[in-house]
Amino acid sequence: MSYTLVQTSPSNINVTKDFESFCLCYHFNVEPGKTFQLQNGFFAVYISQKSGPPFVQSLYDDSQLGKQDLERKLEISNTAKHKILINYPRLVNSRFSQFSNEISQLHLFEFTDLNEQNKRDSIDTKGWTPQFKSPEKNDDGRYFLKQTLSFAAVKERYVYWLASQTNSNGAERFVAALPFVSTSLIGTIVGLHSQPFPKIEISVDEKLWSYPKLGKDDVEGALKGFIMVADGAFKAISLSAEIDTLCELSGQEKNHDEIISYLSQVVHSYPTKLSRTLSTVSDTQNNSIILSDPKLPIEILYMEGINKDNSVPLIVK
Repeated sequence: MSYTLVQTSPSNINVTKDFESFCLCYHFNVEPGKTFQLQNGFFAVYISQKSGPPFVQSLYDDSQLGKQDLERKLEISNTAKHKILINYPRLVNSRFSQFSNEISQLHLFEFTDLNEQNKRDSIDTKGWTPQFKSPEKNDDGRYFLKQTLSFAAVKERYVYWLASQTNSNGAERFVAALPFVSTSLIGTIVGLHSQPFPKIEISVDEKLWSYPKLGKDDVEGALKGFIMVADGAFKAISLSAEIDTLCELSGQEKNHDEIISYLSQVVHSYPTKLSRTLSTVSDTQNNSIILSDPKLPIEILYMEGINKDNSVPLIVK
């Protein structure tokens, strides 16, 4: 998918007319009393010369001024004019690579020192409304295992793949990949900052798992996690160790050096060898990996610590 990136404030700057890779991520936790709290957030964009001419220097000038950071507004749009608005990001790090026939650049922005309202307004996905039809059958005619996720305004969203980890108390953490479509998960979660934590429901083969458990209102455990949107090269993040690495790095403070170093490794190893990554769905045939819809970014929801204080049933029964 090809995108355009524009800075609409404090001045109108056409950063690039054609790029393919971006990543949005926000950490969160749930405070006592079920209050949902956004923590660290970042926005990364990868631009190569094949995508558009290198041009971001003017953004550095603005980033030196704290006042400008709270005025900065970026807009991502695709060829179908679907838009994502990113407000108040601060440019904190950039890396350039020069090859014989290409210059590539990786830029990292952070959402820092934002008040309550600005946090809720930092990502606006209301203009992102692509169509998506949930697949039902494999190429051989067999039905997929039906998996859906519901959370606040997100209702029965199709799940590409779902992974969970258990301990003696049952389900301890999970990560799910979904298509990034209208009524997005990231837009919903960012808008929930300082609001009550809604119930999350995951259905696997029409068997419902609810958190908190059905009939209960209290969150079991010390819940934390992140919500991420990835497209292009950032879909090359693998499902196991690299998810853990990103979770660890982006959950720390003053971590942008480690984050951009990690993302550099991801984008420069793209396309990766055959492996399960964010862009693969839960289906393998004849040693080949079936990709998710290449036209859409992927949303990743990760939650951990869900059974720290009480037992939680397994998600897959």
